[in-house]
Amino acid sequence: MLNEVEMLKKYFYISILLGAFALSGCTNDEDDKKEMEAESSPTEQSFAIDNNVNTTKKEETAPIPLNLTQEQKEEYYQKYVAVIENINAVSDKDFELELEPITALLDEHWIEVEDFEKLAKERDNASIVVIENNEHYNPMSVPKTVTLKIGSKEANIIFKGSFDTQLNENTSKGRQLFSVFNSISSEAADANGSWTQLGYDESLVDGATVYNIAVGGKYSQSGIISSHTIAMEFHCNENGGIS
Repeated sequence: MLNEVEMLKKYFYISILLGAFALSGCTNDEDDKKEMEAESSPTEQSFAIDNNVNTTKKEETAPIPLNLTQEQKEEYYQKYVAVIENINAVSDKDFELELEPITALLDEHWIEVEDFEKLAKERDNASIVVIENNEHYNPMSVPKTVTLKIGSKEANIIFKGSFDTQLNENTSKGRQLFSVFNSISSEAADANGSWTQLGYDESLVDGATVYNIAVGGKYSQSGIISSHTIAMEFHCNENGGIS
């Protein structure tokens, strides 16, 4: 009888152990399954990162200069001349593009004809923006910045006007007005371009409170010359400050 009781106890303990092992195995299998699903399924964060990568804007690269012999340069120069002539023939601008003399072209100016044509078309379509001053300056030296927008790039030209003012008691409460236009000068602010001022016209309007000045000149960059007439205004406030 005792042997039978002991045998029953052994079977009971063995069944408990087998049940525990079985439960442990199921739990491990479920955990492993969840872990594998988590690794295989992309998260919202991963999608956001991918989107950011795909929408990254590439910077425009500059044309690669060519290593040409003098004979090759002469051949390329004639091709550049043809490009300029073709653009001028169809352009609706009030100026024509020019090409620097072959002796003035630097090493970095010798590029593939397709790249040169792209630069020439961008110059032909350049726009001018006159930046208005937010502060007033001494009338003897008044800066004014003009931006040439050429393709995706910008080039700045700095102008400096010089004036005299005087108090006019005939105006209400008395105020300063322009009395003399002395001069205007200008130069390119960027090292990779040059600006040559050729002349100007000025007119005094609005009761001697505004000077309209149109400056003509030529801008040269990448061996291409474009002519521009840039109109700007200089304003005199009641205290003689010029903007």
